[in-house]
Amino acid sequence: MEANLYDVASGKEDPLLHERAELAPSDRELALLMRLSFGRELETFGLDEIELARLVFAQVALMAGAALSADSELFVGAERLWRDMECRIGRQERTLAKRFLQLLAHDEMHTESERRLLSQLAEAFDDGRPGARARASLNS
Repeated sequence: MEANLYDVASGKEDPLLHERAELAPSDRELALLMRLSFGRELETFGLDEIELARLVFAQVALMAGAALSADSELFVGAERLWRDMECRIGRQERTLAKRFLQLLAHDEMHTESERRLLSQLAEAFDDGRPGARARASLNS
């Protein structure tokens, strides 16, 4: 039986998925991200699109946090979760993940080197393998 997002959010399934679901943005944050990414209000998206956007954002937040903290073990785990989700992730979701990272890369709260790392992680979504390029950046 495949897990649904309710199971993920309530923690009935995999505890790692539950942790990732807790990183999901609030409705206000998601509305802003979707408006910046697609130029549309949150209400114009279907429920499935919104739930998937929350999950993609949570995954991106986990990967970005691991990369910024230079925690290669956590990053490898986050990358593994992304690969596990890839069979259900299409071009639109990769584009959304890349857009979220690009927005983070322009956030002035991060140092220049952190913004550069986030930009490199965003660019890695172009080839569909965010982990290889980001791991190289973590190790340098």
